[in-house]
Amino acid sequence: MKYLIVVFSLLTSVQAHSQVLQNMQSAAALDLVAPLHFEDSAENKLDVRSAELIFFGPLDPTFDATLNIAAHNEEGEFVAEVHEAYLGSSKLIPNSRFRAGKFFLGVGKLNQTHRHDWAFISAPRVQSDFFGEEGVADTGAEFSTLLPTDAYWDITVGVTNGYTFGTHEHHDEPGHEESERPHVPTHYLHAVNFVDMGERGALQWGANYLGRTDAEELQTQLYGLDFVFKKTEGKTTQLLVQSEIWYRNQSGPGHETKEEVGAYVFPQTALSERIFLGLRMDLFSELNRTSLSDGSKQGNLNYAAVPTLTFKNSEFSLLRVAYTYDNQTYQGESDTINQKLELQWVAILGAHPAHSF
Repeated sequence: MKYLIVVFSLLTSVQAHSQVLQNMQSAAALDLVAPLHFEDSAENKLDVRSAELIFFGPLDPTFDATLNIAAHNEEGEFVAEVHEAYLGSSKLIPNSRFRAGKFFLGVGKLNQTHRHDWAFISAPRVQSDFFGEEGVADTGAEFSTLLPTDAYWDITVGVTNGYTFGTHEHHDEPGHEESERPHVPTHYLHAVNFVDMGERGALQWGANYLGRTDAEELQTQLYGLDFVFKKTEGKTTQLLVQSEIWYRNQSGPGHETKEEVGAYVFPQTALSERIFLGLRMDLFSELNRTSLSDGSKQGNLNYAAVPTLTFKNSEFSLLRVAYTYDNQTYQGESDTINQKLELQWVAILGAHPAHSF
């Protein structure tokens, strides 16, 4: 009888683990990009910008898990690392969800979306300067809840370690690989409202705050708004308008106060079920920049126009081409103009995780 119980226990354990494996889903994403710079041809080459392996699914009736491993080309060598690895649940607390581990912080729009899922190829300056080329990922905990109100309000709060701030890439840049404990860890708030306009479309907008103080007492505060409007017919998004505007203030003992503001807006229309045309417009300014010659306040504006054409062959494959005209102006100085053409091919293998609106 004792042996029968042992055998039964082993069979039950194998069956449980088999069920977990059956529930687990996996996917891979390939992001190929070829930039063609007009002024500097040193970087004009086809590049596998990223290759990701994603595993996700329920652990049991209560908890879920996600593991994302990504490889990036850094100076000709592919470096693989954990992109995201977190546990969470949307079932334990009514109308709420939480996660703990490493993840992209739940602020803004681009920061919560993997780069191969963006509606354009490269990051606008406000994203690359404030969050890095792809986004801020850190280790910590995040909690979201849907308020019991007539209007839709989804509130997210999070606290992460704060040892790093920026992407997993470009580890040679200051601030990306800090080894000292920050004075105040990274903390953030994202309040999201959703408005259903019926046949006219739907609008989701959010208000953001993010703060941290690093080991050198540099205090960073970010305030932002994000907007996404969609009008969909069948499975085709006939009109997409996506925008973010951010303000950053950095100050602290031994540091000069720095104020910057940046924004982008990206309207995109469907020319057919597979072809989409968009135009991203970017703005960025250092509000308290001073002239190196006499120390007076120096007006400045960085603006860019990025027309983008997308051919979406299916939900698993898309081709994209974009032209960027970027102009950096400083009062009393000559403009600096940069132009480039970019080609992108994204391929998804397997069941890709669903994205929010």
